[in-house]
Parts: sequence; structure tokens; C-alpha cells
Amino acid sequence: MSLKKISLAISIASGSVSAYAQADNLTPQPVKKTVLSAVTVSASPVHQHEIFEVPSQINTVVGTDKMAAESGSLGQMLEHLPGVNNQSAGTQSGKPVVRGMTGNRVKILSNGQSTDYQAYGTRHLPNVDPYLAERIEVIRGPQSVLYGAEAMGGIVNVIQAELPYGESLSGEAAAEYNSNNRETMWGAKVGVGAKDFAIQAGLSTRSSDHFTVPNTSIATGTIAEDSRPLFVGDVPFTNFENTAANVGIGYQQDWGAVALRHTQWLSKQNYLGIDDNREALPAGQQLQNDETQLKVEWFLENDWVVKPSYTHTRNAREASHDLPYESMAEDKGTPHYLDLLVKRDDVKLALEHPKMGDFKGELGFDLSDKQQDLRSGELTPSAKERKRAVYLFEEAKYDQWLVQVGARYDQQTVSAPLDGNNTQFVEQGIFNGANNRRSFEVFSGSLGSSYRLDSAWTLAANVATGFRAPSIFELYAGGEHGGVQAYQVGNPNLKAETSFNTDLSLRWQTTKSQMMATVYQNGVDNYIYLANTGNTVISEAGNRIPEMKSEQTNAVINGFEFSLNHQFNQAWSSDLALEWIQGRDIENHQALPLMPANNVRIKLYYQPQDLAGLHHQKFTVGLKWVDSQNAAGLYEPFSQFDGLPFGTASTDAYTVWNLGYQAQVTLDKQTLSLAASVDNVFDTAYVDFLNTYKGYTLNTGRNFQLKARLEF
Repeated sequence: MSLKKISLAISIASGSVSAYAQADNLTPQPVKKTVLSAVTVSASPVHQHEIFEVPSQINTVVGTDKMAAESGSLGQMLEHLPGVNNQSAGTQSGKPVVRGMTGNRVKILSNGQSTDYQAYGTRHLPNVDPYLAERIEVIRGPQSVLYGAEAMGGIVNVIQAELPYGESLSGEAAAEYNSNNRETMWGAKVGVGAKDFAIQAGLSTRSSDHFTVPNTSIATGTIAEDSRPLFVGDVPFTNFENTAANVGIGYQQDWGAVALRHTQWLSKQNYLGIDDNREALPAGQQLQNDETQLKVEWFLENDWVVKPSYTHTRNAREASHDLPYESMAEDKGTPHYLDLLVKRDDVKLALEHPKMGDFKGELGFDLSDKQQDLRSGELTPSAKERKRAVYLFEEAKYDQWLVQVGARYDQQTVSAPLDGNNTQFVEQGIFNGANNRRSFEVFSGSLGSSYRLDSAWTLAANVATGFRAPSIFELYAGGEHGGVQAYQVGNPNLKAETSFNTDLSLRWQTTKSQMMATVYQNGVDNYIYLANTGNTVISEAGNRIPEMKSEQTNAVINGFEFSLNHQFNQAWSSDLALEWIQGRDIENHQALPLMPANNVRIKLYYQPQDLAGLHHQKFTVGLKWVDSQNAAGLYEPFSQFDGLPFGTASTDAYTVWNLGYQAQVTLDKQTLSLAASVDNVFDTAYVDFLNTYKGYTLNTGRNFQLKARLEF
């Protein structure tokens, strides 16, 4: 699909009224684009499609709804979507969990291209700033054919704005404040273009103090299995500082187009831990991610298109076990200081062919080389990953039918040298000359189809296989992981994960309502997880921490997702999102670890007429109900807290209320967008099952948030 077509698609999707509303002559009220945006650019490489049309289950966050949801945490920003949850560590770190999968099973894309943020860590967050994106697309379910092995559970595509060819200078200034952690954000975007040349840039900074939780009673440490927290009120060592910037340039002619982008993301973070005396213990981190992308489209005769692309990623992680980031430089260069550098190069060559018979499609070749260097510390060794793949994607339209079919062959090798800093892993017996090099290969495929039953109803179904080779960390880790206070051990004998997914979706769309109901099952052979061995290790700070080791089982995840958006009249509308999910270890007849709890989200909107210069006003009342969830025994990270005299691993059901307001003000030629919200209105004390701080504190308390965006 050409860049010009994508640009047109995005301009349609980003309008104040969706293409659906325009077609059906709806009253021109702002449309909630998180439910229904006009097009998706992630579900097919050869066509843009309406979201209701494609077989895959897709949500897009864009426009004013993106502004209202924006956060420094990508997981928090997306958790309102059906089938998406947030694996959190306070306000700074949040990983999207898609249908019970996260980390190396959900691929985070930047402009459709691969990223690498060392996703193996429970608290390792995607190295992106959502503010710098124009839109974010989430596809639930395996996308391995198009996006490779790390897309078993789905993808999250963080998409920057199209380059502004032929546009005069324009931009945006942004500001945000959150009362709970005294978090401030400042940002700006700017772009300008001629007919053949365009440039754009963006910058954002976000800094925060410690977050706060409700002042409930605390555990005394004298009552067996007391589930009360250790820390309430101001939670220490949870502050952070983030800075992100990007720049993009492009050139286009009749022969095609070329675009070059660079993005840098910097973060200083503190994480809270505890020592043997239940006192607060800091774990500081300094992260830097540099990403350079080059994309070319070359139009040939007879509608053939050649699409080469290249991405270089440099991801640096420095971490301390017992010092905050403000003073962690004291330990730099010592065995106590983790200094890990990842360099990755991804090359893709795709050939889009014109319609042949009924099908139009793309043949592609993917190459990826990753070098991980352990410069000091332990945890995970120096190693190399090499991936090679070829794929074919085809698409056909038959009256009411849309059919998508694909096939892919992947080959991957992982190798860790036995010398240098890796000798410590060899001496521990983590790996040796017999298992320090592993090779994996597999064929995968997908078949999806949607059928338009009539003007309102659509039925969609997907069958797909997925594949994921074990990561360097899962194979060869061996050391203390300060961010989660655990000693983690790899398993060099792991097999590759393979999955078989089926889903069936019924969709209904009228001028006033949109509904999606989806059932799915994803069976995974050789499912990799970190098991709590029951042993403890003395940490470098002299405290006992649990030992966890990579293990495998066969698993199945079943789920049901339901969403409904209804416009009652010109002023009133509502959203409903429901998720039921169950993950089972079918070999050991128990639950899978880190499965989201069942949940329901309801929102009621009131959109009054314009008043005193305020346009597109929207008042929101929201309710989030989450069911109780039990930890999966020793298979569950943080499971030890169910047996300690403080904290918890299993969690109770809870309900949280939220309020929101949005409006726009026209100032001469500028538009000022405003948003205000109150999260956790009643300052409810609760613990979410995917909160990785649940062993010693609560989820965040009441937060007042203010946002402003000035377009110029």
C-alpha cells in the first residue's frame, strides 16, 4: 500500500467525524475513535480497511480521545480497550497485556517497524512516548505472518504523523499535570513541507515525584498471611524523569518516496523494593533507546511496488540493585552495577504485486541481527540473535467476503560466547559448550475472513498459528534482577513456543450503534514462564530474594470480548467493554501466571451544545469493575506474598469510578483542546492483580489531571 494511500487513510481517520458517521449523515458530534476509527493501516500491507471490515480484532486510539487517554505508561493508556490490560509498576511503567499475553509475546511496533526494549522483564516498559504518536493501533490475536515471532498475542503499532507534504508550518504545544504524583509533562510538535519535501519534529518531557495511595492501615508483620500493605500514603522510590524527541524528513516524486526518522527516548526511574526488615529499598535505572528508521517505496510499472526498509535500534540499560538513580553512578563499573547494551538491525524487503486473479498481496523477506553486550553486572549474558524469514500475504474481495491468507517461514539462532563476562554464567552451570548455541525454525500461517451479512451485521473468523523462539534471557539468564527483587535463572534446553489460535467475531453497526462480540482460544505448546522454585538467594544487599527459573508447559487461553457503543440522541451516548479470560496450564491442571482478572468497563457521555466559546464539550462518567483473581501457586511471580505477613499475590474484586471533561476553544486561528479528569474519584483502596507492587503497596489513589493542547 503506497504512502500516499496511507496518508489519505489517516487523514480520514483523524477527522472530527468518522467516515461512518459521514456516510450515514449522523449529527456532527465528536466520535469516540477508540471504539470506531475509519481505517486501519496495520491489518494489511496492500489495502487500507475499515475496522469493521477486516477479519482481525482491532482498536485505534486517535484524536481527542488519544489526548484524553495519554500517559507516560503505554499500558495504562490502552487498558480501557476490550481485551487489553495493564501490567503496571506504579505510574511510570505499564506494559500492554493483550489477551493474557505481554512481553515477548506482544510486539510493540514503531511506525510498523520492529522495536527492542528488552521485554523479558516484568517491569520493563516499552520505550515509547505516546504523545509523539499520531495514532496507536492494537490488533488482538496472532499476527506472526506479517510481523514475526514476537506477535503471538497481537501487536501494538505506535504510529507517528505522516510527513506534511505541501503544508505550511504548523504544530502543537502541550502541557499536563497530575496531582497524585505531582507529575508534569511539556511537549511540542512542528512540521512543514513543500510539494516534494517535508520535515517534522517533536519533543516531550515528563517528570514525577513519588505516587500516593490511600492511607489505610498497614501490616505489622506479626499476623500470618496479613494482606495489608507495608507502604501507604507517599510511596518511596517511585519517581522518574523521561525525555523523548523525534525528527523525520521525507522526499517524494512520481517514482515513489523515501522517509528517514530518528527517535530518542531517555528515562531515569526508581523502583521500590524491600529488605529483610521490611524497609524500603531503591532500585534505580537509567535507560536510553535510539531508533533510526528508513523507508522507501518505489513504484514500478503495472502497479508493482518495491518497499525496502531498515531499522537500527540501540537500547542501553543501566541498573542498580540498592541505590536510586540519583546516586547509582557510585556503583558504575562494579559487579553490582548492570550495564547492558543491545544493538539491533532489522532489514525488510517487500514486493507488493497487483491483482492476480482474485488476489492482491505482498512477498517479503525479513532479516534481523541483534548483539547484546554485558558490559558489567550479571543477570543476562552477552549473546547474539539472528533471524531470517520469508512471508507471503494475499487478500481478495468477493462481494460481501473479504479473505486474507498468509504463510511464513522463520529461522532463528541464539548463541552466547563462553568467555569474557560470560564466564560467570558458565561457572554457575547456566550454560556450557554443549548448549550455548541454539537454532529454531518453523512454518506458520493464517487464514481470516469476514462476511457482510447485511448492511448492519458482519461475521469474522480467524485461524492462525504462531511461533516464538526463547529469548536470550529465557535461555541463559543467571543473576539478581534488581527491578523485581528476584534471582532469575534461564534454561538452555527450552523449546520454541508454537500456538494455534481461533477466534470468531460478530459485529453490528448502525448509524447509532457499534457492537463487537468475540470468542477465542489460543493453545500454546511449550509455553515459557518464570517459575518460583521455592528457593531463596542472598542478594547483593544482604537480603533474601526468591529464585525463579524459566520452565515450560502446554497452555490454553480462552476468552470472550464484548464492546458496545450506542448514541442515544444528539447529547447522550455510552460505551460498554467486557472481558472474560481464563488461562490454564493443561499439563499441571492449574491456572497460568499473570492472567488478567475478568473485568467490565462502562462509560456514559454527555455532549452539550456549544457554550460561551466552548466547542465539542464532552462530560464522562466511568466505572471499572475487576473481579478477584487467585495466584497460580509457585508458578506465579510474587506468589510468595500470599504466605508472608504483609502484601498479597491473590487479589480481591474492586470497583473504581472516574470523571472526565473535554472541550475545544477557538483562539483566532488556533485551536485549544482542554481535558480534565478525576481518576479513582472515591480514593478507593484496591490492588489490581497485574500490579507488580502488590506485595507491599496498593494501586494509586485519587488523581486530578489537567491537559492542554494548543494547535498553531
